[in-house]
Amino acid sequence: MAGSKQARDRLKAEEKGTGFVGATIDLLPVGRMRDLLAVVIPVHFVASVREQQVRNILGGLLEETNLFCRRERLLTVVDQGTTAERVLGEVSGLRVHRLRRNRGKAGAVAAGLAELLATSDARFFATRDCDGDHAQEDLSRLVSLAAHVERVAGNSKVAVMGARPSLEKPMGWVRDQWEQVTNAVLVDLVQYVLARTGRVLDRRFWNGWKPDIQSGYRVYSREAAELVRDVLAGLPEDPDILTFACEFIPFADLAVGAGVTAQAQRFTLVEQPVSSYGDVNFGRVYGRLLAFAGDRYGVPNTIVRSFLDNRLVETSLFFSDLRRELLKARGLIDPDAPKPLGAPFL
Repeated sequence: MAGSKQARDRLKAEEKGTGFVGATIDLLPVGRMRDLLAVVIPVHFVASVREQQVRNILGGLLEETNLFCRRERLLTVVDQGTTAERVLGEVSGLRVHRLRRNRGKAGAVAAGLAELLATSDARFFATRDCDGDHAQEDLSRLVSLAAHVERVAGNSKVAVMGARPSLEKPMGWVRDQWEQVTNAVLVDLVQYVLARTGRVLDRRFWNGWKPDIQSGYRVYSREAAELVRDVLAGLPEDPDILTFACEFIPFADLAVGAGVTAQAQRFTLVEQPVSSYGDVNFGRVYGRLLAFAGDRYGVPNTIVRSFLDNRLVETSLFFSDLRRELLKARGLIDPDAPKPLGAPFL
């Protein structure tokens, strides 16, 4: 009987699209969502992306955008003098926030959240990337989950991650492995910080999955959006940090600041149509990002490095020609660290 009950609960959860087992979440009516939601879309394309491709991607992104969000609460953020700015300027009735200088994705999201918080009474704030990989149909489940977590957890500081069923398919094996290992190190770091004050990391709403911390598809409650605005606006003028810390550091700040993070599975493309990360030096970027996170939360670099050491054998990168990039990241975290044994010695 217990097995049958579990099967029925699972079926109900799948029918409602919540991803929960043993519980169901009612989706908010579309009209109610439009009253509650504001959306910010940071828009950036590398110079090699042709104008027609920019037009095609943005055209699909902005199609029927008023389905879940009022038109006046949708804000695009773009650098001045770019092809994307010109294309967005041609869209009738679209709100466009133009940045005088590039401050990476973090600066764009911070500026967008600041404007929407100041000009709307929205209760939830979504961030969507501009590359066509964030289906607006997922907004209903993400916002509904945010409202559910607020109510169940009794916490007004909530973030919902749109978790991808696969990282490798849309991004490739290399970036998939880097995200998985750095996500794991960040979780270890956060747990260490919380343990020092007798607290634990709240995993109740992760649905039993590994957290997709670097997914750019997010929904924040208003209080969480205010925190994220301030966090991102205060990041250092460092291109690596400003590009890669946009979701990474807010995840940690929310956890340390007694917020609650949840996640629901979302759609993702098998291959992204464009990417800004083709030439990224992941060893340098993630080494600096983890070192920055350690400094931010007062965790000694030897401890952060030990977290990475514990995770090295979990990633296939360590057993490939990219091992040297992992060790580069390790050296940036703790320059005085002893060299680890390499394969085949574990």
